[in-house]
Amino acid sequence: MTIVQAVMVIAAIFATAFAQVLLKKASYYDIRTASWLLLMGISACSYAASFVLYSRILKYFQLNKIYPAMTVGQLILVTIYGLWIGEVIDTRHALGLMLGVISIYLVLS
Repeated sequence: MTIVQAVMVIAAIFATAFAQVLLKKASYYDIRTASWLLLMGISACSYAASFVLYSRILKYFQLNKIYPAMTVGQLILVTIYGLWIGEVIDTRHALGLMLGVISIYLVLS
């Protein structure tokens, strides 16, 4: 994997996780208010950027390997954000994340 490919993967993971975080923030506002529209618009742009990056990433990686790796990366980032805003994870959730990381190691090795 080249540096450019690694940066594309990381950027796509962050773009998708960022879009999820913005959707969470938008959920606190009434639909069609200025704040809701702004957050939804930025989230959509972030998803679009992720979508474009992902289409380029698939040129270099096998779908059955990169998709699970990126999904687990996104789950980890969203969980970290959830913890930061006070959401709680239980033992099963933590175990699931750990198993996800182990599965990615096995898939990519």
